[in-house]
Amino acid sequence: MLHLVVPAKAEYLSLVRLVVASVASDAGFTEDNIADIKVALSEASTNVVRHAYRIDQDENDRVIEVNCFEEPGQLTIEVTDHGKGLPLPPPATEGLGLGIMGSLMDRVDVETGSAGTSVLLVKSPSIGRHSSHA
Repeated sequence: MLHLVVPAKAEYLSLVRLVVASVASDAGFTEDNIADIKVALSEASTNVVRHAYRIDQDENDRVIEVNCFEEPGQLTIEVTDHGKGLPLPPPATEGLGLGIMGSLMDRVDVETGSAGTSVLLVKSPSIGRHSSHA
């Protein structure tokens, strides 16, 4: 299991992608699957940076938590914030990221409330839009 906590700032998103991509690579995912994971993770993390926290909230409390679990046949990534929560379904102009995540991952679950939002991204290496057939 990987547990990573970084400030909710755009300059930390590439670090989050690199660390999770490394875990996925070690778990045997293909480059295409890893690319899908990185895009979905970017969408979830960018939502935290843009929408999760109030401007007046203490900067030390504005973080992105990423948990990554490798299980036989799948990788589960949980992206969590401790912000204001989001309306479900999101406004049409802001819900595109969830659609992108859903098209790239095998499963996407969102839980939100006044204590924050958690996005669960699940991917299996043998399933996906870029499965290669030798």
